[in-house]
Amino acid sequence: MQFVLFFSDKQVREQLFAHVDGTRGLLLVTGVRHGPAMRSPEAREPFATLEFLHGRVLTQVLVADEGTADGMWRDPLGDLGDRLYPESRDDAYAVTSGYLLLEDGRPRTVVRKHGLPANDLWFLEDALSQLTSRVPPPDPARKPGTKRPERAPRSPRRPASTGAPSDSDASRGPPDDGGWSQRARGARAPGGSRRVRPEQASASESSKPWDDASGHDPREAHAEDSEATPPRGTRAPLPRKDAWAVLGLARDMTLDEARKAFRALIAGYHPDKVSHLAPEFQELAERRTREILAAWEEVEDELKSGL
Repeated sequence: MQFVLFFSDKQVREQLFAHVDGTRGLLLVTGVRHGPAMRSPEAREPFATLEFLHGRVLTQVLVADEGTADGMWRDPLGDLGDRLYPESRDDAYAVTSGYLLLEDGRPRTVVRKHGLPANDLWFLEDALSQLTSRVPPPDPARKPGTKRPERAPRSPRRPASTGAPSDSDASRGPPDDGGWSQRARGARAPGGSRRVRPEQASASESSKPWDDASGHDPREAHAEDSEATPPRGTRAPLPRKDAWAVLGLARDMTLDEARKAFRALIAGYHPDKVSHLAPEFQELAERRTREILAAWEEVEDELKSGL
């Protein structure tokens, strides 16, 4: 079963807590990016494959960040991390940047995001297999980063007949087959690529072994997925500005002091406080909100690394 919550919903925090408290069995909670041109979060990988293979065992709650000013000031995953790990800032931070696995409302582990859905799927299945026998462990040979053995080179194809050509055959020369005999012996097309007979190309394309009737292997879900949520800190950076100066923070501040100042600053750009202004000022407030959030992510990482 899958549920999608949105940052723009004013009740997103309460809804998230209700799912965590009310779900029996295994629960996956994670944040995803979402936009008008993207597929719905539950249809993306690795979530679609997890639902297809383990939907009877695992419930998923996907918290979608649309990147709008209405929801950018909310931090439901951060609030959940603080609630689950009040004594560990590192564990609380991991909740906001990875895949949180819970059992009967209790946190069990956090799986780090690797950026590629196929990689994330392997590590998620590995973690789930350690929590329940109903999820088989993934193939160790398919573990991301494991070098697979190279295929042995094919032996050369034997000719159909080893008999010597007759004198009459030699006098006639090779049969006219449109030049394919020469190409088969290694002639290459301009640009260095080998030419292939059309019927050979279609045969090779139709002989791929797929795992299901849909024409794709769900476990090889997108080597690269533009909709995948990258690990925190890997998004394209904004034009370089001093993050401390953007937030107006002193470098000798503690993490708690900086967090209070950040929340007070960003609250001033809340949509409710600029809704009476002209559209251009509302757009300016949204841009400023994005700038503040990007700067805070950098400052927060720097402060936590120094703890």
